[in-house]
Amino acid sequence: MARDLRMAHHGRRGPSGEEPVRRTRLAQLGGLRITELACFEDHRSFRAVVTGEPDEAVLLVSLIRSGCMVLRAGGREEFVDPTTGFLLCRGDDAAVAHLARRPDLSTVVQFHQDVHGECPGASGPQVLPVDAGLDLAHRGLVAACRAGADSFEVAERANRLLAGLVGGREPAARPRRAATVAAHRRLVHQACAALIDGPPTAGLEEISRLVGCSPFHLSRVFRAVTGRTLTGYRNQLRVRAVVEELGGARPLRELAAKYGFADQAHLTRVFRRHAGELPKVVRAALRGTTAAPARTEQESSTPRTPPPPK
Repeated sequence: MARDLRMAHHGRRGPSGEEPVRRTRLAQLGGLRITELACFEDHRSFRAVVTGEPDEAVLLVSLIRSGCMVLRAGGREEFVDPTTGFLLCRGDDAAVAHLARRPDLSTVVQFHQDVHGECPGASGPQVLPVDAGLDLAHRGLVAACRAGADSFEVAERANRLLAGLVGGREPAARPRRAATVAAHRRLVHQACAALIDGPPTAGLEEISRLVGCSPFHLSRVFRAVTGRTLTGYRNQLRVRAVVEELGGARPLRELAAKYGFADQAHLTRVFRRHAGELPKVVRAALRGTTAAPARTEQESSTPRTPPPPK
């Protein structure tokens, strides 16, 4: 059986008889896997981190939410705790040891070989600083997975998190050449057109493939050029498409499914965030009614019963 790039732990069971390691799958996308890893071991000796076979995960990012460990890689030993994380590429020789007795809780993000064969991040194992902003981005990614966010948002959050992590270790950016700036703008234009032309349910991997680059590169360039995220732009497009149809009779639950929202509640949250109003309020305004905003669509079609005579 093929092995994936993962943390390998073996040892005693947890305090309540759990397995030494508990893995909870948070997301599984085309080129991305996100797992919550709870380790109940306190072994002081180093255990190897297993690397994957070809065509599986090419990059592993581990971010600690609680607890600590020591990473041995590249001839060095580094202490890893909630203020740091570490990055491994396929084939890296690495091992971990757990010094504290309290359980470790971490998020493991595995990036697979993408459609263009790129591997984002630098070569060789790295321990990366995690500031308060990156920590919130990390926890926001976990929360989005648990809340059932759509795959496009999860993928972009993961790629933005990776960009923030490796960006902190890159040398200061030199001024970009005019040709590079123009190429980035063309890439953004192509991505916008792909989002407009493509189905509303298209994922980040699909959009990236259409414009000929990796999700990591597209997410980073789009934000650098436009000052906003791909997810934010996509949501704006979807909200405007829903507004276009609110004058009709199609129920909101059908519009939610058509435009790739998880359900009607998800549509309502995103719509209000971008439009500043609930969909039913906008629908009432487009229909030229004033009583509808305070009532449901079913109530608006039900005749009222007059009050009994006094």
